[in-house]
Amino acid sequence: MTIDILHQLVHSLTKSEKRYVRMEASSDATRGFLRLFYCLLRHDTPGDALTADLALAFPGVTLEPARKYLYRVVMQSLRQFEQDKRIDVRIGQLLHDSQILYERGLVQFSQEQLEKVRTLAEQHERGLYAVLAARQQVEQWVRWQFDGVDEATLAKQHALIRQQTERTQTAMNHAALYETLLMRYRTQGMVGNPADTLRLNDLLLEEYQLLNRQNRTDRTGTSVPTRSNATRSNATRSGATRSFAMQQQHLHFQSAYFRMIGDVAGSLRVYRELDQLFQSNTALWAEQPLYYVQLLEGILADLRVLERYDDMPFFIDRLRLIDTPVQGLNRTVPSLVLYHSLLLLVDQRRFAEAATLLGTYLTDAASFERGLTQLALPTRTEFDLLLVRLDLGLGRLSAALQHLNRVLARPARSLTRTLYTQSRLMNLLLHARLGNADYLSYALRSVARKLTTSGAIPAGEQLVLTLIRQWLKGKLPPGALVQISTFRGNPADYQLLRNLDLALWAKAVVG
Repeated sequence: MTIDILHQLVHSLTKSEKRYVRMEASSDATRGFLRLFYCLLRHDTPGDALTADLALAFPGVTLEPARKYLYRVVMQSLRQFEQDKRIDVRIGQLLHDSQILYERGLVQFSQEQLEKVRTLAEQHERGLYAVLAARQQVEQWVRWQFDGVDEATLAKQHALIRQQTERTQTAMNHAALYETLLMRYRTQGMVGNPADTLRLNDLLLEEYQLLNRQNRTDRTGTSVPTRSNATRSNATRSGATRSFAMQQQHLHFQSAYFRMIGDVAGSLRVYRELDQLFQSNTALWAEQPLYYVQLLEGILADLRVLERYDDMPFFIDRLRLIDTPVQGLNRTVPSLVLYHSLLLLVDQRRFAEAATLLGTYLTDAASFERGLTQLALPTRTEFDLLLVRLDLGLGRLSAALQHLNRVLARPARSLTRTLYTQSRLMNLLLHARLGNADYLSYALRSVARKLTTSGAIPAGEQLVLTLIRQWLKGKLPPGALVQISTFRGNPADYQLLRNLDLALWAKAVVG
């Protein structure tokens, strides 16, 4: 734990958490670690000023023990501060309490704690904890030589362990399928042709088999999603026999599949079913709403592709209202809300309104930038590219280039092909508007060569390259706008052209 990381940890604390840390450390106020705590809080960013302040406050080798002790105090305070907010922590404490009570001879009270664990685990679908509690109970019976336990009770306990283990394993396998498909979508984007769609059959078949194994008594309750009948599957209707996690993962899997093959309407229908499932089981995800956030972002993405902009504010507001003890999400949700709000306005070319909205956040530029750093790199890159689009819409070409250079400076291997392609093509279009023909002659060849390494260039990318070549030759025809508006391609091509604002670019360079 270096000083830079400790500085980031201290500044991630909320006001309530900082107050709690100070209360916990009040008895040790004369110690160096508390001076270090205040010193780190005084500096918004690590740097030379912080280094000089630390050297003055902690001469010699006194900084190292203060750093280690402060880290322990902060982490201990955070654990105590959040112990009642997380069901996993509460269950873990009950398991520990049971062990302590048993070791002190309070067997009956120990067993009562295990029953509480089992009840909480079943209520919140924490199968592994139910298994741990059952095994701990059996081990206590063994140590007491099965006093008061008959064979039927032991067999029932073993059956419970097997059932919970199988359910948990099935849920984990289903999660693995969804995560694999989601990764393919994140890295590859929408598939562009039937051959690519067929390559998804391996995951579809695995999910079909998994659902059959999980519900052997009702084999009609499984169906492979198809374009014609995806969301009204019997698997969903037989959800009463499945856990919330299984139903959620099944619907998430379907929505990701449909979005990946370009059936956005099908994806949205599945998301509607998934939304109903979440609304009916709030207690099972409220403290860990990661998949609920994914649901809302998925709905917003589908509505955008379908150009149903009037429906988007409702779901943006629902995203804004998410309240969770998970501080990581609390820090990213405001940035996600801003992103989707800006995207809604920029897509509709309401650039002045978007600039006004963004300005309310830029009053504290440092806080705004810190919020962006909390986002995953792909989302941060999408946000930066959205800011480029906004600058271009406002005619601020230099500011657009500055934002775009932040993306271009990132290692290509850290970007998905979709984001890499969009950023490079956007760079070419921007330099065309700046009139940098010499730079374009070189950059165009480099980008075209890079895009061909992964196979045939999709139609949308080919159209952009063709228009740039025509502009370089001074022959961009007045009919370019017609060519763009009448373009026919797959959903991925349409999405690319929209993200590049190609029609606006053509108007700018022709005019």
